[in-house]
Amino acid sequence: MVIEFKFMKAAARKGDGLRTVRVLALSGLSAIILFIVLSGCDGPTEEPRTGAPAARVGGSTITVEEFRAELARILPEGGEEISEEELRELKKGLLNRMIEERLILVEAERMGISVTEEEVSQEMKALWDGPMDEESRASILKGYSSLDDWKSELRKKLIIRKTVQTVVNAGVEVTDEEAREYYDKNRKEYEMPEQVRARMIVVETEEEARRVMERLRSERFEAVAEEVSVGPEAVDGGDLGFFGRGDMPVEFEEVVFKLPAGSVSGIVRTPYGYHIFKVIEKKKVRRLGFDDVKQSIMEKLRTEKTEDAYRRWLLSLQKKSRIEVDREIL
Repeated sequence: MVIEFKFMKAAARKGDGLRTVRVLALSGLSAIILFIVLSGCDGPTEEPRTGAPAARVGGSTITVEEFRAELARILPEGGEEISEEELRELKKGLLNRMIEERLILVEAERMGISVTEEEVSQEMKALWDGPMDEESRASILKGYSSLDDWKSELRKKLIIRKTVQTVVNAGVEVTDEEAREYYDKNRKEYEMPEQVRARMIVVETEEEARRVMERLRSERFEAVAEEVSVGPEAVDGGDLGFFGRGDMPVEFEEVVFKLPAGSVSGIVRTPYGYHIFKVIEKKKVRRLGFDDVKQSIMEKLRTEKTEDAYRRWLLSLQKKSRIEVDREIL
């Protein structure tokens, strides 16, 4: 669906670079991406004035300074290597995201949705003291003029999250009947192919492999694998885990899929070395029952419903909002 928004007539009369914008809304994995196509005459343009609006969303303004600061944070190191076209696409994508966020923030203010100082501080502490490494912390300190600026950004993200959860997520439900219907229509998705779980010892020469075969007469396979195998799986006693046809080199599969469970192969030469396999367990082709996959189906359907609900909600916000963009910043 293409939705067209008109800029303020006064601005258009002044010829200050504001033009009609077409916004194409498409559902994404976790968000709606707005592809902005700017109309009007092409040609040289002047650098936008400091303090000028990059975009207006309803009564809220995204300033050129805000846009440039955010652009500086997402530009990769060595940004001079980015082509002009790539930089333009990066700018468009960034402005699209900032417009989407501002739409939600305007709606959050209208609904009276906010977050407390304690919520923001807890989020900040959880991120700073939790998954972040020193490089990530240094990147934040470099990208923001102060921790207070980063804190303000976190506050904005939390408000957006709370608004989406309140308006969209809370209204999404998936019933057992819907999950069962999906399962019945997509049974082939839940057919599990034949699988084998095997251990492997791999050495570099045939002579080493022969010595291994002798040791296996009296020693445990996994113990010998840990000691002599040069493969990365040696630390796990040579355990390759379960795999199906097409998951491993064909030389492996030709051996292990023919061996009965509990048996040990002879020496198998491949481009990777000299191998000895032990089949631990075999699984025949089977179909997972509904109870086995019910939870994953419900999560899948809930994600799809949430994305669709989010898309429809965002479109409704666009329809009742006036969105203006200054083409010169792109």
